[in-house]
Amino acid sequence: MTRPTPAAVLETLGWAVVTGAVWLVTLSSVSFPEICFAAAAGVVSGAVATAGRRSLGGSWRFRPRWAGWAPQVAASLGAELVELAQATVRNAPHGRLHTLRMPEEDRKHASGREALATLALSSTPGSIVVDGDPEEHTLTVHTLVSRGPDLTAVVRR
Repeated sequence: MTRPTPAAVLETLGWAVVTGAVWLVTLSSVSFPEICFAAAAGVVSGAVATAGRRSLGGSWRFRPRWAGWAPQVAASLGAELVELAQATVRNAPHGRLHTLRMPEEDRKHASGREALATLALSSTPGSIVVDGDPEEHTLTVHTLVSRGPDLTAVVRR
């Protein structure tokens, strides 16, 4: 068995922090056992995510400005939750599928953008990415409601 590289350890820790944080923000109240569980599950999921990405030959590069998507995702989350509740009461239509063309970039940045865009668009109750075509640089998005910032425009900047 080979020793993990420092880059692999950092990647695993990064995934562990992200997945552990996602777990904690979904709780109605945070307790010490939940923090312990989030940490343990985060390390396991981080190791699996790193191994999976490496086995598939995936390589992502991120641009720091993409962190600016987070406030728009948060704003959309609240607005879409309200709109979704209203649409449910009205028995509104079931949404639509549309293709989102992503910018042309080098392979590593394009893969990173598409991965983060999938996470951003699927993090709100109003939309979910149902397919992606890395060769065509497109994502297929099912949109149920669309109040708040236009996240499709945000992830293409």
